[in-house]
Amino acid sequence: MKRLILLIALALLLAPAAFAAPWITSLATAQKKSRETKQLIFVDFFADWCGWCHRMEQEVFPSQAFQNATDKMVLLRLNTEDGADGTKLASRYSVTTLPTFLILTPDDLIAALIRGYAPSTEFVSSMKEGLGKYGDFQKRIAQEGTFASDYQKRLDLAREFTSRFGLKDSETRFRKLITDKGAPVNIRDQAYYELAVSLVLQQRLDEAAKSIVQFGKSQTKGEAYERARLLLAQIYMQQGNLLGAANELRAFKQQFPNSPLIPNVEVMLPGIERQLQSRK
Repeated sequence: MKRLILLIALALLLAPAAFAAPWITSLATAQKKSRETKQLIFVDFFADWCGWCHRMEQEVFPSQAFQNATDKMVLLRLNTEDGADGTKLASRYSVTTLPTFLILTPDDLIAALIRGYAPSTEFVSSMKEGLGKYGDFQKRIAQEGTFASDYQKRLDLAREFTSRFGLKDSETRFRKLITDKGAPVNIRDQAYYELAVSLVLQQRLDEAAKSIVQFGKSQTKGEAYERARLLLAQIYMQQGNLLGAANELRAFKQQFPNSPLIPNVEVMLPGIERQLQSRK
């Protein structure tokens, strides 16, 4: 009798794990399986110190709701502090808070993004909502040829490619908008700025800087241009060119004294000037 009770207790203890699908811990393996099966990848970004990550693992992942929702997905768990796959992928997709979960396509696009802990039912609802929006995104791509003269829709679609980290696709669309002679000036200007953002996210900093300089040859005012100029200072900072960043911010203050971005400049410039002073 005692043996039977022990076996029942052990079975209950292990029940959640029994429902859990096997998690992959190698990015290359997950991507290979995803491309072979055409399945989405559910990525769990975690760290050992993250208490909410452990709650997700203990409470949500073993739930039937989560198992049903991810039954046809590749499950990938990555530690953001492993110095390998987890660290690199978190950096690539700008993951800065935990827990964070991505659902990726076989082509590495973000199909859905979920941040933070939620009980299983709410979490699955968030997943479905995100995937529903991705479905709408796919429909707009399929209909892209029908709104060639709707420049705002074209800009919005290109921006969504950026937000989903389809950076090559967004870059191509922004470049077309910039060179399209029929595009309104405000659309062209926004495309210039967004192109620079896309290039920065691809770590093509020199090209991003050149695109902003090119932007300045056709425009010297407006919100998009001001944002581009501030981005240029940030690019110089990333490149270690502190003097270039400082000069850009000083020029910004002189050229756009009433810009709503001046508070950003006032935050950035003193720190850069202190670093330059310490090098003397």
